[in-house]
Amino acid sequence: MHQQARDMIELYTRPRPTAATFWLHGLGAGGSDMDAIVTNLKRSRTLGLHHLAPDAPVRPVTVNQGRATRAWFDVLGEPGAVPDDRVGLEESVAWIHGLLEQEQLRHGIPGVRTVVGGFSQGAVVAMHAGLRYRQPLAGIVVLSGELLLPELLAEERHPANTATPILMIHGTDDLAIPLAEARLGRDRLRALGYVVDWREFPMGHAVTLDVIGCVDDWLHRRLAPEVAAV
Repeated sequence: MHQQARDMIELYTRPRPTAATFWLHGLGAGGSDMDAIVTNLKRSRTLGLHHLAPDAPVRPVTVNQGRATRAWFDVLGEPGAVPDDRVGLEESVAWIHGLLEQEQLRHGIPGVRTVVGGFSQGAVVAMHAGLRYRQPLAGIVVLSGELLLPELLAEERHPANTATPILMIHGTDDLAIPLAEARLGRDRLRALGYVVDWREFPMGHAVTLDVIGCVDDWLHRRLAPEVAAV
């Protein structure tokens, strides 16, 4: 059943969920744009998932001529470039961390049964937040995203998530975040010891049903053992 709460789209696949996924939307979109993902995660829904897709705050975005739109942080250069808005990024990360804590309080779902993911700018924030979270997560999903501020990761990452698996999926024809940039982030993550499951699809800056199927299988492999242990 769907529930519309303040700044949040939620979907329960069971009245009492045992695991959770968070999905962060891209620049200028909203939580409802992640509906195609969560409604097509057909295999993993049998695990009893609570899907959450929060809305980013509305803010002026420099790269969009200052027009106000939903964004996790301001982008000052071309899309995909490192933003100068570190304050906005950290505010969003702190909010996501708060939602993770709230999920444990509300439903008793700890980090080890939670996956954080997103698309585009949302994928950037999901990875940034996940690698800095103080509890171990079940996984991080990066769809058409990139590693932000890689030079700070070794210093800022939390030991709890140094072994957290990361699924990165990118389009070979992505013009918003070029494939080479995403591969560079993958290589930097692997150099720091992270386990990165890398997939490329013949597409642009998008999420297709084939991508969702890949995510679905990966989620099931990650969460099924944790749910079975409950």
